[in-house]
Parts: sequence; structure tokens; C-alpha cells
Amino acid sequence: MKRTLLILPLIFVLSALPSGSPDPDIAGIEQAVQHYLDGHATGDPRVMTRAFHQSARLQFIREGQYSTRALEAYLGGMGGSPAEDESDRRRRVVSIGYTGDAGVAKLELDYPGALITDYMQLLKIGGEWKIVNKIFTVQRR
Repeated sequence: MKRTLLILPLIFVLSALPSGSPDPDIAGIEQAVQHYLDGHATGDPRVMTRAFHQSARLQFIREGQYSTRALEAYLGGMGGSPAEDESDRRRRVVSIGYTGDAGVAKLELDYPGALITDYMQLLKIGGEWKIVNKIFTVQRR
């Protein structure tokens, strides 16, 4: 009986450990999101481009009104180098999920003057996850 009692906790612990290899779709979404985050950190539109499908759009509310921006305009606004306050900026992936070839990611960009929350919609296109739409909100400080 003692042997059985000692084995049961071990079985419980082993069953709680992750099994198998990492999910390649989660890894693909993480990679697209990382290109996006790296693009912000570097200010380099070439890095940012790797995250997005070429027809991606950004949608947001500005001064109470719905606004949209094409990817080209968004990338054109990047300075090509890190922001002066880059060392004070923090970014994190809050959540990732997917079903089949459609995925979502929620990100937070914690900057000195604002907290930006991004909701990314991604599609697996030609075997590669790409951001096809970004909606976001900005909370000024």
C-alpha cells in the first residue's frame, strides 16, 4: 500500500508536465508577433514588414471617430531607428490563440506616455502566419 501511495504523486506530477513538441502554429504566431515587437524596438520598417501581410490594415478610434490606416502609411511613419525613450518602453504578449488557420494575439505596449493595447488578427497564409488586421486603443498618461 505504501508503494502505491508513493507512486500516485509521481504520476500526478508527471502528468502535469508539458508533453510532446511545441505547437508549430503557436510558434508561428509568436514569430509574427516578435517581428512586430522587434520592429517597434528598432524603429526599422523592414523588420516590421516581416510581421504583416502586404494588404494588412490598422483600425482604431481617433478623437471619437473610426479611423483606418493602410500598412504602407503605417510603415512610412517609422523613423528607422529606436525611439529616444526605448529603454523605458516595455512590450509583452498577453495572449495568443488560434483555430485552424485563423489566430489572434493581444499585446501591450507600455510606454512612458501611454499604454497601447493591440489586438492582432492573423491568418496562416502559404504556411506562414501573418498579421492581416490590427485594432488598437491608446490610454494616455
